[in-house]
Amino acid sequence: MNSILKIIKYVLRKAGINSKETYRSFFSWSVNCAIKEQGLDKCCLELRKIIPDISNQYTHGFSERAYGNYFEVKMRGLHAFQVNACIKAVDHVYKKIGRPITIADIGDSSGHHLRYLRKIIPKTKFEKGLSVNLDPVAIEKINAGGGEAILCRAEELDTLNILPDLSISFEMLEHLTDPARFLHNLAENGSADNLLISVPYRKKSQFGGSHLRLDISKLPNTMSAEDVHIYEFSIDDWLLLAKFSGWSPVFTKVYWQYPRSGIGRLMQPFWRETDFEGFFVMFLKRELSFSRKYTGW
Repeated sequence: MNSILKIIKYVLRKAGINSKETYRSFFSWSVNCAIKEQGLDKCCLELRKIIPDISNQYTHGFSERAYGNYFEVKMRGLHAFQVNACIKAVDHVYKKIGRPITIADIGDSSGHHLRYLRKIIPKTKFEKGLSVNLDPVAIEKINAGGGEAILCRAEELDTLNILPDLSISFEMLEHLTDPARFLHNLAENGSADNLLISVPYRKKSQFGGSHLRLDISKLPNTMSAEDVHIYEFSIDDWLLLAKFSGWSPVFTKVYWQYPRSGIGRLMQPFWRETDFEGFFVMFLKRELSFSRKYTGW
């Protein structure tokens, strides 16, 4: 597949066609088709009304052209998938505890998801949202945007008298050097009995993302945790990691970045090679019986 992509880029350059723009057009079309196929188009429209501009989602940012032609729809489709999972998770927790819940968004870099939820979920179900991060830049950005963010570790929230009923975390677990210990600390010490996590989808597990596969001469001088994927696991391995760490699944779901029917299905290998076929969400409940058999924590 890599050789095919190189040939395509070469032919486009020889024809005087901007290969990046062509790439973005095809992948944007793919995401739009996938959004409609998965019934997320109405949610995307609603999210755009709540936050029209999400170009500051990540620390590195985007060029105006790249954001408008590709990254906006790519991020918006994923956000719609995650928000729908959040709504389902909130309903589950609310029915269990019978009062408006507090949500902690762990590793949040923008505050966008909690802003969406404040507008979509009634106050009778969702009382308070708090972003948690160890990056002071992210904390400053979220607070400046009207959110509430705190600089600390998620498992330390109880020491600050903050007791979330539900923890959520999106595209963060794959960046951690020790995701098992992180999950276990939340299971043993966190106040929330439920945890909603999304990660990139891989059919087969692998160690490290694209950065780890580059020659050292092509690497930047420094790489932040936001840049590097340490683990890219399959669904089965993420669920096994959760079980080992003190959690069991309530529901799971996959979001695809290409349509699974029609001609758009041909985009599947291109997504697999250049980005991700999709993303996987797992809604978990605390279940420590397995993890407590392990004595090495």
